[in-house]
Amino acid sequence: MYKVLIVDDERIIREGIANSINWNKYNFSLCGMAENGLEAYEIIKEVVPDVVITDIKMPGMDGLELISQVYEEYAEITFIILSGYGEFEFANKAMKYGVKHYLLKPCDENEIIGILEKILLEKKHKEKKDKFLSDINDNLKKVLPQVGEQFLRDFIMGGYYSKLELEYFLTLFEIEESRFKLVIFKIDNGVDLIEKFALKNIAYDILNPDTVYLSTILEDNIVLLMKSIDLSLLTELLVKIKNVFNKYFKCNICIGVSNENGFENIQKMYLEVQECLKCEFYLGDDNIITEKNIEFNKTQENLSIETHNEAIAISVKTGNLESLNSQLDRFFQIIYQGKLEIEMAKTYCIEIFLIILRQGGHKEVSSYSKALYEIQEMNTLKQINLYVKEIANKIAKKNYENNAENYGLIINTVINCVSKNIQNYELSLTWIAKEVLFMNENYLGKLFYKHTNEKFSHYVIKVRMEKAKELIKSKKDYKIYEITEQIGLEDNTQYFSQVFKKYTGYTPSEYRKL
Repeated sequence: MYKVLIVDDERIIREGIANSINWNKYNFSLCGMAENGLEAYEIIKEVVPDVVITDIKMPGMDGLELISQVYEEYAEITFIILSGYGEFEFANKAMKYGVKHYLLKPCDENEIIGILEKILLEKKHKEKKDKFLSDINDNLKKVLPQVGEQFLRDFIMGGYYSKLELEYFLTLFEIEESRFKLVIFKIDNGVDLIEKFALKNIAYDILNPDTVYLSTILEDNIVLLMKSIDLSLLTELLVKIKNVFNKYFKCNICIGVSNENGFENIQKMYLEVQECLKCEFYLGDDNIITEKNIEFNKTQENLSIETHNEAIAISVKTGNLESLNSQLDRFFQIIYQGKLEIEMAKTYCIEIFLIILRQGGHKEVSSYSKALYEIQEMNTLKQINLYVKEIANKIAKKNYENNAENYGLIINTVINCVSKNIQNYELSLTWIAKEVLFMNENYLGKLFYKHTNEKFSHYVIKVRMEKAKELIKSKKDYKIYEITEQIGLEDNTQYFSQVFKKYTGYTPSEYRKL
């Protein structure tokens, strides 16, 4: 039975809820009622209910304060919020304390029962999960070390057994088959023994004991010696193992499967799967690898990785996130397509990572010194890609914020340059970038747009048309070709007339009359 406490400052509501529900029928029991948060908190400390049904607005201590205080001490208690119309803002604040059940007053017993049934399922699911983890911890002490694990480990590592000894152990483990497959589960580096043991148990449950003969943990890998079953069926079962394991643990798994072979060739099968698992670096950890389908490139010909180093460095230094992510995507794509030897690929990744860190100064280099080791230990190129991108974007954002004032000065320089050179027919983004600011044209264009929300070309047209309007309205009777010369369009009067009408809605002559 799960205990329920009702909290509401209106007696008729408290008693109405208490008397309208057959608590025992739904596996609940009423352990008390309170008219405010203070009274409820004292009851909670004494009986520790499983579920609290509480109003939001109450004197003394309201529902939100009660939830906040109880959350710190009794996180396992589930709250159901009762709220009047227009109080959803208060209920919404309670969501940060894990509250996900909300009822709008007035509510009937069916609504409350519906939520109680959901809570019942949640609690049973949690108890099942807790029991699962508890059972794993209990069994862990009982099964280590096992003779079967040690035997398989020794045999894989090249231990010698005479013919009689081998026959003895095969009989002991009731192994009658002559053909086998070796399955290796490669888990993330640094995981605890509990995760490895859990994975092994899940594999046994799904594959069933008649299929798996021996298992061991070797070099942080889970190794299973199995019957040689159909590969499509085996793949289906291995996918199921991954899915069940991922429900409880957040670890990446890569699975390798050997070809069929005899018991005496177990060591050969192990080395074969180890070669297959190397493909994980490029294929990712979502695959079940049955053969080495990647030939690693031992040369560096035609990769041109270094050409991206400078562009990436500039993007980080200037805080240009769009360019940075584009360049990094291309960098990792080149490595992926090149299929370099893993250590060589990691060397390139560490090199670009150091280049990125240097753009943040000595402080960044020292603060991320451990990250170099982490990259070296990562199993897949995808993991390295995500990690490098994350750090690169952090440094680039920081650089952009630090350079914000400088960027403002650059934009002001561009605007002043346009104002002073509006009559210059060579006025363009390219001209300003090369002749005035000495910087990359594309980057300057993006920077201008980011700060003004306007393309540079549109801005120049606007300035030229505003200048033209002033000249037309002036007392001097300027001819059209004189206006075009003064706004940097030389004698291109036809183009000017088209642009002017598009900008103002009038031809120059119509505008003059106005």
